[in-house]
Amino acid sequence: MHQELNSRRIAVGILVGATLVEVLGMAHHPTVHAPDIAAAVQQLAQLARLSGWVHGVIFAAMLCIAYGLLEFTRQRGWSRPWMRAGSIAYATGVLVMIGAGLTSGFILPGLIALTPHVSALDLAINGQLLLLCRVLNQSCANVATVLICAGILCWSVDLLRERGSARLVGIVGLTAGAIPAVLLICGNLVLDVHGMSAVVWLQALWNVAVAALLWRRA
Repeated sequence: MHQELNSRRIAVGILVGATLVEVLGMAHHPTVHAPDIAAAVQQLAQLARLSGWVHGVIFAAMLCIAYGLLEFTRQRGWSRPWMRAGSIAYATGVLVMIGAGLTSGFILPGLIALTPHVSALDLAINGQLLLLCRVLNQSCANVATVLICAGILCWSVDLLRERGSARLVGIVGLTAGAIPAVLLICGNLVLDVHGMSAVVWLQALWNVAVAALLWRRA
């Protein structure tokens, strides 16, 4: 019993701390604003180190949040179908989201560092590489967000079967899971830095609500 209580408290601390780190990481996410390819390439080269650090910190925070939520799933019981389904969807979404971050945070700066960008032909190739990495990043981010939202929705359906605080957390999860997924599917949400920050804030509400539920039951 004592070990279970410690596990809950550790999960609460990890959830709250990692969520705060993820929100701060998104607030410091570098962005490129350039009138042409040459200026964009120069900015990307200048921001490469910062981009790597920011994405690395966000990756660590995402994995810590996943640990806290999977501990929440374990505490509720693996025998619950909605909890198992949510865990599969959420974990897959986190892995795909890491792929999106690797593309923009490491692969793109690496390509820019290894390719010449002096002549007009070089800049044209750089432009094509920028477009390719953007498509890869957006495709992974879109799929990952839908999967993560699906996981939150599955967990929320399970919580809605109860009364009291668990049902309130389920309602928070329905909001945090449904809004981004519906907006993405309808084409009304673009996961640039601002769009992803909004999604992260919604998911932060869910994370804190789950942490509060775990703490209450600890």
